[in-house]
Amino acid sequence: MKRFGMFYKPGLEKVANKFVEKLKEQNYEISYYTSEEKQISDSSDCTLILGGDGTVLKAAKYVSSPIIGFKGGRLGFLSSYTIDEFDEFLLDLKANNFKEDVRQFLEVKELGEFFLNDVVAMREPSQKMIDINVRFGDGSFYFHADGIIISTPTGSTAYSLSLGGPILLPNVNAIVLTPIAPQFLASRSVIVPDHEDINITTNFPVHLVVDGRDLGLFDSFSVRKSSKSVTILRPQNYDFSKSIKEKMGYGKNYFK
Repeated sequence: MKRFGMFYKPGLEKVANKFVEKLKEQNYEISYYTSEEKQISDSSDCTLILGGDGTVLKAAKYVSSPIIGFKGGRLGFLSSYTIDEFDEFLLDLKANNFKEDVRQFLEVKELGEFFLNDVVAMREPSQKMIDINVRFGDGSFYFHADGIIISTPTGSTAYSLSLGGPILLPNVNAIVLTPIAPQFLASRSVIVPDHEDINITTNFPVHLVVDGRDLGLFDSFSVRKSSKSVTILRPQNYDFSKSIKEKMGYGKNYFK
């Protein structure tokens, strides 16, 4: 890797400038560095992303080269380093001490919109609960709820998890369906194979929020697996279960 791009969260410009200077000192090339999504270029060998998971989500769909995240937010599941570990990154870079973590996108078919975390269909606060019909090749489900989340394995540790959804390992080929505040307490998350096309209809238009961006009101949409993926470069000692234990305390042995 010789040419790097850099996308940073607004507010981290000084940190980005410092990182760029360090890369130049090591004779690496900088193809761009920006906080504007529209200025992200795909001409680099690797894109460095400074910020939280939201910053990574914004940048990831614009690049086909590998990405490396530097946590500048709170949790940072998609980040490989903290912003204080740039020197450690440079050592790993010189030694090519990385392993690949490939994450798959899903797609809202009608809009051609990709997402790495989730798509959320949610009612207005002033609206009544929604009748949600979910259809796919192997059957159908009905939920009476405030909305529904369709999540990738990557997004299983986001909004879906806060509503009681399962944690999926990143390499699981599945989609998680999680109703939001369902009327019937027996309604729980459903895990569907990711080769299924999932069709959603509601009894009135609801907000469709794709990786945190509200794309407007819809009463029907469908989700399918995309051919697009993103490769996250991790240090060789990266462990997903360790990340979950450190960031959330889940599955951690507190008796040591």
